[in-house]
Amino acid sequence: MKKQFLFLCLYSIMFLTSCISEPMEFTNTGSKLSIGDTIPEFQVITLDQDTLTQDSHQEKTLVLVFFHTACSDCQKELPVIEQVYRDCRQDSLWQLICIGREEKATAVKQYWQQHQFTMPVSPQETRIVYDRFAYNGVPMLYIIDARNIIRAVYSDQKMASYEELKEWILKVNEENQKDKESASFFQAKSLTSPL
Repeated sequence: MKKQFLFLCLYSIMFLTSCISEPMEFTNTGSKLSIGDTIPEFQVITLDQDTLTQDSHQEKTLVLVFFHTACSDCQKELPVIEQVYRDCRQDSLWQLICIGREEKATAVKQYWQQHQFTMPVSPQETRIVYDRFAYNGVPMLYIIDARNIIRAVYSDQKMASYEELKEWILKVNEENQKDKESASFFQAKSLTSPL
């Protein structure tokens, strides 16, 4: 009887501390992708009617955030991301897109207005885009370089701090610029070298 009670208590604690209830059939958790993986193809339309794809961030660092407005972890993390976005907005070497998982546009728009968020956002009523990146769990944040390679992954298990996000954006921006300069150098060299 004590074991059953203990099991019930532990199960209740796990259920109550989870952000968004996930279907029980999930055996894998977190991100499907790891550092060093290439991001899958995707296309989303923001509330501002901008279409973004995996190639929209040409030569820029991409910060891709999956969230749900009812998720308590997302409610903590989104203001951090918004602050980074506001502080680094003038840097044209990076781009941010927040993607609402299984959320209606009206709910996300209202949440954005209520919190005075200025970040680009794309509400998705399905899990189609999300399922290309992750098994379950939000928030899920990816930092992606100009070649569409994942450089960092943060989730509800370890959320990114303001300092970590800003540091990653600056670091990947710098590496993107070095890659661009190297590519330009080798391209110029190949044009001037005799055959």
